[in-house]
Amino acid sequence: MPTEALDNLLHNKEGDYLDCTFGTGGHSRRILENIGISGSLKAIDKDPKVQKFANQILDKRFEFKNISFSDLENSFPSESFDGMLIDLGISSFQLDDHSRGFSFKSESILDMRMNQTQGLTAFEWLNSANEKEIADAFYYLGEERKSRALAKQIVEKRKKRKISLTSDLTNLKFPYSRSKKHPATNIFRAIRMFINNEIEELISVLKSSLSLLKKGGKLVVISFHSIEDRIVKNFLRGRLENVSLESYMKSEGKLIKPTEEEVFNNPRSRSAILRVGKKL
Repeated sequence: MPTEALDNLLHNKEGDYLDCTFGTGGHSRRILENIGISGSLKAIDKDPKVQKFANQILDKRFEFKNISFSDLENSFPSESFDGMLIDLGISSFQLDDHSRGFSFKSESILDMRMNQTQGLTAFEWLNSANEKEIADAFYYLGEERKSRALAKQIVEKRKKRKISLTSDLTNLKFPYSRSKKHPATNIFRAIRMFINNEIEELISVLKSSLSLLKKGGKLVVISFHSIEDRIVKNFLRGRLENVSLESYMKSEGKLIKPTEEEVFNNPRSRSAILRVGKKL
């Protein structure tokens, strides 16, 4: 939803903006095309592989940093922004990278780290975690109702051979479902979210927006499943756990969904949900 995102984000054409999920730079390029000569754009991304896309943007108004959401406040200690954009979707660049294991549509090693220089791989976790830990991740992060049965299969399977490839997961025995989505969708999402600490990182960037946004600044968040959207919605309504928000942020309007035309041209956008907040 690039048009809807920018329409809500760019309320001051000469303002300072922060793209929190640079990816391959699609949103950043559009922001630079639509702000004035005295405007500025900072962008961040956890994935060091996107640096090559940032290097292609030769604009003095632009600056890129390879950092996580949780590094934001320390990285911009004296700056404030007129708008922050957070697009939580995994990029096609990452899905199509066979060294990652994000997609069940191709055979690849189960890595699933956004930053492949840090942390535990999905391969390592799936072969070391106990059955309950795996089942809990599938249930709470993947919203998979058959989480226990699938976790048990993985533990039994790894006794014979390590779980190392995407096919080791797609070949599990999944319960029958009438859903059109691939039966492994939920567990792939759960593993990726667990490995990358995505819930904690999302809460961190939402909290950071309270100090980084100027008065009247806009927060635009695009999420792709109910867990993320619920956190964003609760944040904008002042109900995020352990944070008092009522006097800081308010939700602007109802959620926005992609148009039929966008879904037709980009099927991956069909589950996208856009919400907008304003710093009071």
